[in-house]
Amino acid sequence: MTRQEERRARTRRQLVEAARRAVAARGYEGASLDAIAASAGLSKGAVYAHFTTKLDLYLAVVKDVLDEARLQLERAAEALAAGASPPAAAEALLGTAFDAEHSALLLDIWATAGRERRVGELLDAFLAERLTVLADAAIRAGQGPKEALATAELACRLIDAAVLHTRYRGAAAAGDSA
Repeated sequence: MTRQEERRARTRRQLVEAARRAVAARGYEGASLDAIAASAGLSKGAVYAHFTTKLDLYLAVVKDVLDEARLQLERAAEALAAGASPPAAAEALLGTAFDAEHSALLLDIWATAGRERRVGELLDAFLAERLTVLADAAIRAGQGPKEALATAELACRLIDAAVLHTRYRGAAAAGDSA
């Protein structure tokens, strides 16, 4: 990788990180490109040099967050494969770097998916992959296909509820300190 490519990748990463913080705090609709650029210490022109639209920048955030969620999902899958219950598998997932910012971002992705087709496509693909990974893990634990699918569906619902709860706790704590 040349110096220019390294610099470009570093700038892109700065923008994605700044966008993550802005979206976690204000949601996709409330996160302005001006504020994101300023937070990254860059100009709005730098944003447009890397991302054609605000949605393109948001899609980079979505991919980043879903990649993190995939890594966290491995812990839940390992727990199910070892015979853990769906609540224990969800708890194993939460034992990772599952924090209020990550929860806020996931919930914003869910909300935005209903308005932005491309976000919805990424989320739908992740949700299908998540169900498959967890069902496969339950099968490895000795469950039959029907039972494994039911176990995976329950684990998915518990994970989603935990995301919502984590977001609520983070928002409540932020409100307490305000």
